[in-house]
Amino acid sequence: MGVTKMRLVTFYWISQIGMFPATVVYVNAGKELAKVDSLKGILSPELLGSFALLGIFPLAAKRIIALYRKRAPNQQTNRHT
Repeated sequence: MGVTKMRLVTFYWISQIGMFPATVVYVNAGKELAKVDSLKGILSPELLGSFALLGIFPLAAKRIIALYRKRAPNQQTNRHT
């Protein structure tokens, strides 16, 4: 942010919006891990689903960003000028 003209408040809110989905995924995984009280709990569908979300989320986020960039190529800034 230090090399842009973006206001601090704008940077803060955009950062919070961008981090929110990942925060939800991590909190869900932590909540499910806290419920484990036996070896059987490790194989619960809820915990396995949470771990699957942890693995899928970065891939899905990368795909969404790629689709966005493909649809709006003229909105990207040229950093070399």
